[in-house]
Amino acid sequence: DNFQFVNFTEIMWKNIDPGRKEAEFALSALMEIPAQYKATLELGLLGRRAGNCPNKIARPPPISGLNRYLSNSSSKSSWTSSVATAPPCSTGSNETEACPVCLVNTKNMAFNCGHQTCHECGQAIQVCPICRCSIAARIKLY
Repeated sequence: DNFQFVNFTEIMWKNIDPGRKEAEFALSALMEIPAQYKATLELGLLGRRAGNCPNKIARPPPISGLNRYLSNSSSKSSWTSSVATAPPCSTGSNETEACPVCLVNTKNMAFNCGHQTCHECGQAIQVCPICRCSIAARIKLY
């Protein structure tokens, strides 16, 4: 249901071929997942029972393999600090522009799979943090 948070009109208004529009729409929907997960953390919804779903507890995505994806220590420390203390929810900013790894910087690097991160996080990883595909190409976005 992530497509309901994507600005369909904005994507379809662009003067690009239909296949590219479809890809942008799909990518935008995928990139909503980190923002939604961040919101559940801020609202304290994970691990809390609500409704009538007996004995079911939502669990966060695994971060145990994080060291495999990050190669330098500065990226590791910034990732750890952003997970431990989530940045405050900013009002009026476009959350789909935030890097899904650090949740702070603007996305300005794309990979061969189509997913995006910020330049700093993108240089430090070998595998896409969204789809886990091996990164063969990095494209700097302007």
